[in-house]
Amino acid sequence: MSAAMPATRLAASAFILVLVGCGDDPTPAPTLDAGADVSAVGMDAAAKVDVPSGADAVDPCDPRRRLRDGGLIDPDPSCPLPNLIPVIDRVQIQTRSFAPGSCEVLEGCTMPGRRRLLRFDLITPNIGAGDLYLGPPVINNRPDGRFEFGACHMHYHFRGYADYRLMSMSGDAEVARGHKQSFCLLDSARYMGMGRAVSSREVYTCVDQGIHAGWFDLYDRALDCQYIDITDVPPGRYRVRARINELRGLTESRYDDNEVFREVEIPASDPPVSNDPTDACAADAEGTARDCGWVVDRALACTPGTRVTVGCNAACGSGTCAGNPALRVCAGDGPCTHANAVAENDDACGTSCPSVSFMCPLFRNRYTVMTGGSRAGSAYECHLEAAEARP
Repeated sequence: MSAAMPATRLAASAFILVLVGCGDDPTPAPTLDAGADVSAVGMDAAAKVDVPSGADAVDPCDPRRRLRDGGLIDPDPSCPLPNLIPVIDRVQIQTRSFAPGSCEVLEGCTMPGRRRLLRFDLITPNIGAGDLYLGPPVINNRPDGRFEFGACHMHYHFRGYADYRLMSMSGDAEVARGHKQSFCLLDSARYMGMGRAVSSREVYTCVDQGIHAGWFDLYDRALDCQYIDITDVPPGRYRVRARINELRGLTESRYDDNEVFREVEIPASDPPVSNDPTDACAADAEGTARDCGWVVDRALACTPGTRVTVGCNAACGSGTCAGNPALRVCAGDGPCTHANAVAENDDACGTSCPSVSFMCPLFRNRYTVMTGGSRAGSAYECHLEAAEARP
């Protein structure tokens, strides 16, 4: 594992990109996966463009300039290249049951019945000098061959981005194998000490995929298939191995740092159920009242006596979303349960995108924003904005 770690604990939202307003620090704290797959709706919007919207028309090394009808032109070897590294975080062991017709069974992630899972976050910072750029999954109404459409989950995946194995402590024996994960690669937040300011309109998303230099993508442990099935693994100490870009389909400045190991202890029985709402759900759960499957974006300051509006809903005038996300706001710093939430929503302004308004909490005049799929484990994308106004 790299010695460089994000500036704060990586317990925030996988797919939340930039949150502005309400006393927001100009340097966003690291947040979780971005690395989510979202609905394919609108993914054919990028058509014939020589210089895509948002690209720097002056910089010949801006990777977005390489988008052409039918795909991407290979990067100029004289331009700065990206360098991706994997980081494993927030290991969770749980047991849950899967129906024969569940998407996770149909897509080969696990088997029907009661299964034991080793869940974890995978963070992939781009520590190189150049951006990683994938572009849209669909260009000019023609799917890019590097992506595949998941008919069950109904969204595009980038093929074979990450490979998970559970190894013996010596590292010479494979004990269990995870589903070969596919990803939507995007900017979650800046990596410690490396990031540069990037405006919200320039941030890479699932529609136009990539990871800026100095930013990271994160695939959260609560997402469907983000685990290794350890049902038949005896208790003991093991090493989780994660490899990214194993086939070198993405051009990087180096490839010898694309593997990471993390030691784990598999107990004889599952740990006690916690009251942490950021734990993955042990059963199917939907809506805002659940207390599992949430991810924390960050805590923000607000002005006493003001009304705060937070959301990822363009129809409400506060950010944008894809998929079907839900939103929870907590008083102070850190996650909260449904019973202690300041505000919650999963549909607003006639759409499936959330938005909430609330009075600035008296508790230290701070609040924490949490997001999750309306169905726990489902992929979504939530580009939050926040604003406050006198009542």
